[in-house]
Amino acid sequence: MADAGKQAVDVRKNMARLRELREAKEAAEATLRASLPAPTPTKRKKKPPQ
Repeated sequence: MADAGKQAVDVRKNMARLRELREAKEAAEATLRASLPAPTPTKRKKKPPQ
């Protein structure tokens, strides 16, 4: 029983570590996206005559 409790604690610690890494990555991506210029809208291509 104690082994299952220790395993649960280890799983929670790992999940917290992974969450922190994911949040840091998302924050870095957000700052990078903010520093880049806005994407220009693509122009519509003319349809060939039918």
